[in-house]
Amino acid sequence: MMDIDEIKRYIHVGSGYVEIARDYNYKGICRRTFIRENEIQIDFCTAGNIEIDEGETTFYFCYESFEDVIKSAEYFLKKNVSEWTNYNRTWNEWNFEPYDEESHNRLFDDLQNHRLEFPENFRYMRICSIYALGVFLGKINPYNDKNIFDDTDFVKYLCSLENEFDRY
Repeated sequence: MMDIDEIKRYIHVGSGYVEIARDYNYKGICRRTFIRENEIQIDFCTAGNIEIDEGETTFYFCYESFEDVIKSAEYFLKKNVSEWTNYNRTWNEWNFEPYDEESHNRLFDDLQNHRLEFPENFRYMRICSIYALGVFLGKINPYNDKNIFDDTDFVKYLCSLENEFDRY
């Protein structure tokens, strides 16, 4: 069980965030939900990402206040704060199924077609992966993305794009 004071302690004098949920909606991919000062962070990662500590797809949803973060997270997770788990204390509890490419394709197809479930009522959203940004904007086809990073002009183009969205 969690409460607001515990979350504030982790944010202000601890790690700067609290991981509050892990969901496995795509085979072999975990959706991790974090609370930060005025942000909700969503990561999609595989067991391989965890092992090398990089490669996850990360989204930040920025809010006016910490209170707005809590309300939005409760609505998004369909749970009150008291029902959340503090994964900062149980960091090694994973439940990955074997990863398959079809799950990756479905995840990014859902991103491109704006079917991914994300928190609501944010001021803006940031996408922290060039690949995910390209998919979100319809510049990359998740079913045919071979060798896209060999094209340095295309990568420069993606890096130059605005990366804050007022709505999703």
